[in-house]
Amino acid sequence: MRRWLALVVLAGTFAFPFAAQAQNPIKLSTLQVQLWPEYDQPSMLVIYDFKLPDSAKLPVSVSISFPKEAHLVAVASQAPDGSLLTSDYIGPAATETRQTVTIQIQTPVTYHLEYYQPMSRTANERQFTYLWSGDYAIDDISVSVRVPPDTTRIVTDPDMKSTKGADGNSYLIKDFGPLSAGEQFPLQLTYTRTSETLSVPQENVQPSKPLGSTTPGRVMLSNYLPYILGVLAVVLVGSASIYLLQARRSRAPQRRRSHAGHAESGAKSDVYCHQCGARAQTGDRFCRVCGTKLRLGE
Repeated sequence: MRRWLALVVLAGTFAFPFAAQAQNPIKLSTLQVQLWPEYDQPSMLVIYDFKLPDSAKLPVSVSISFPKEAHLVAVASQAPDGSLLTSDYIGPAATETRQTVTIQIQTPVTYHLEYYQPMSRTANERQFTYLWSGDYAIDDISVSVRVPPDTTRIVTDPDMKSTKGADGNSYLIKDFGPLSAGEQFPLQLTYTRTSETLSVPQENVQPSKPLGSTTPGRVMLSNYLPYILGVLAVVLVGSASIYLLQARRSRAPQRRRSHAGHAESGAKSDVYCHQCGARAQTGDRFCRVCGTKLRLGE
């Protein structure tokens, strides 16, 4: 009997966490979806800002899925001053149709996610389909669309309200309320424009003040001209010294050969001793053999 009682208690211990998890599934308190077509790339920039309920027990892992053809560019959390801080995440892990990124939620703040997704085009008409695949239940989901400049016609399904943003741009907005877990939310967007201009203009970088010779970090040739001339002078002097040394070495053997030939030719003479017939050398006045005075003048 005691053995059966122990087994029942043990089974209840293991079952309790799963029951508690089933009673408290993860859900999102808010999800704000922003669609920015042709913003800084000729595609759709999709932005998520989501937050968990204040009652959520942290830390907890939240996995957000998005289309397989999309390109993830940012995962961040919102600081108290509104700035974004890069957050650690796992993935994206891809399946046949979707890819998923997992974020470890550490603090009860708003988390931010961005990705680019291609759009379809037919002549001047653009089409895009957004889909929330129902990863979690949401207490409130809202969507806004940033209308590109020179758009002549724009239609959404479901319908959305047109408004003017604080930045002066036109937007379509709507609050769609709650969604249950597993409930998908699709939105079809179609608009027409003849221009290919992106919403973010190309910025021309200009200096904050006129550039001059005293501008910090400015590299000017005149600042280094004395050093360049000095190096050039050293190179020229070295080249001239090497040339003269080689020239002297090439002439020295010729002079030695010339002197040797001169001495050799001067050692011989056409004067012979009239007494013994020995041949005298240049400069001799007496025969080197018999000592007879040579007849040099004859």
